[in-house]
Amino acid sequence: MLPKSRPLCDTTLFLVVDSLRYDAVFGDKSYDTPTLDRLASESVVFENCHSQGISTAPAMTAMLTGRYPLEYGGHWYIEDEQPTIAEQFHDNGYATGAIHSNPNVSRLRNFDKGFDTFEENILPFKSDGLLEHAPDDALRYANKFVRVLRRTPYMPSPRVNERLAKWTDAAPEPWFLWTQYMDVHGPYLPGGEFTYRNKFRAEQLWRKAAVNSPHEITTDEHDELHTNYRKEVEYFDTELGKFLARLDWRGQLDDTLVVIVGDHGDEFYEHDDYGHSNLPYDELTHVPLMMSFPDGSEIDQPRQVDDLVRCVDILPTALNLADATLSREMERRMAGESLLPLLRNDESPEFDSIVTEKEIRGESALRFGFRTERWKFLYDGKTDQKLLYDLDGDSEETENVADANPDVVTEFERQLEARFETIENTSADITIPNIEAQPGVEERLQALGYQE
Repeated sequence: MLPKSRPLCDTTLFLVVDSLRYDAVFGDKSYDTPTLDRLASESVVFENCHSQGISTAPAMTAMLTGRYPLEYGGHWYIEDEQPTIAEQFHDNGYATGAIHSNPNVSRLRNFDKGFDTFEENILPFKSDGLLEHAPDDALRYANKFVRVLRRTPYMPSPRVNERLAKWTDAAPEPWFLWTQYMDVHGPYLPGGEFTYRNKFRAEQLWRKAAVNSPHEITTDEHDELHTNYRKEVEYFDTELGKFLARLDWRGQLDDTLVVIVGDHGDEFYEHDDYGHSNLPYDELTHVPLMMSFPDGSEIDQPRQVDDLVRCVDILPTALNLADATLSREMERRMAGESLLPLLRNDESPEFDSIVTEKEIRGESALRFGFRTERWKFLYDGKTDQKLLYDLDGDSEETENVADANPDVVTEFERQLEARFETIENTSADITIPNIEAQPGVEERLQALGYQE
């Protein structure tokens, strides 16, 4: 059960930035991000936050449910009995809204649970029921056609922010609002540099790097990818600044908890791959997390926190600050811990290791990462490979020291077996609809440009 406190925020703004690496905000001075820098100077910055997924589906399952991604039927679909953060806020009298354009967290996958408003702007036009009723082949070809005409496969941040602002203007307080910004996600096409030539070049290079032939990327292509990623981050930063300035001007940030977090990172060949389909190395799991708390929350800010924390801890923290009463099922399933005791009393979270996990798309193989301050243990269920890194002397995770540390490996193997057992036990009586078997589902994802 969450420790109780008086409600200290009327509104919660949950801003998730898809594919935003930690070093894109902190550490790499080549990024020009004045908005994020200003927020960091005014907020609580968690310097060692790690995601529970290396792609959107597992990462957002953890953040929206407060549990680990592979439990209770997994992360491709939120099963009907699973409580969500939106349901908890809704049941405590909050208006709840979600506005995004990511097909991996769509209504089709049951991610709309608990939201009064759920705008999944996956199509580049108002569907008026088309998404639910059109023949799959017709929708697939329509998506392919409009993708040629659109600047990006996703709704860019200016249009997202227009909808967010419209919703906040109309919503009664208190409210909870979540969005998933997609600008930083591949293919990297800087927002202010659009031409159709640039668009096709960016998509071809992204597919080569993240899908088809990562080992064939040249030095010049690598530099182009990284430069375009940086420009995407900077473009997002500019648009975020405009949006927050509008909310501030209207007085909508006065009693608001603002959470900004990356759902996962992207790799630039640190471990022989691009995108976010590799094992849970730090470039994929280490994400920026900032929380700006309202006045009167008894939280000392600005502040930098170097304790290890998890994205799964965001849900209980936000609900704790709102003094929300949680359902019994939420309390039973929740793996995350409120970070308020850490911030107020220096009481560190009680988990043994940070767990990151994922089921490979289209396969039954599972991948896991277990991280402590010193050690990183990785397991690849596709190859049965086990890797151990000593982060004290090898922060870039380059030297496998499993053979030299059998006792450490044995302890992590115990934790791995415990995860397998928990996943099996929690999922035993749960039936998940096979939405991938529905004609056109995978084609919709591909037509919209989502590659994992």
